[in-house]
Amino acid sequence: MLYLIKGYRRDERGASAVEYAMLLVFVCLAVAIGAQALGANIQGLFTNIGNTLSVSPLSIPAPPTP
Repeated sequence: MLYLIKGYRRDERGASAVEYAMLLVFVCLAVAIGAQALGANIQGLFTNIGNTLSVSPLSIPAPPTP
């Protein structure tokens, strides 16, 4: 029984899987936080574009004279 327990303590195969899982969690957190931070800015940008388009008339300007 003691030999079996020592064998599990020396086995490091699961350690790399845990490290990859932690790395994946950190990357997902960074993406989620970045999307949340940029989401408000992008929403404000599209709101400004929509307001500008709704206020200005849709007319084609005359070409410049040479």
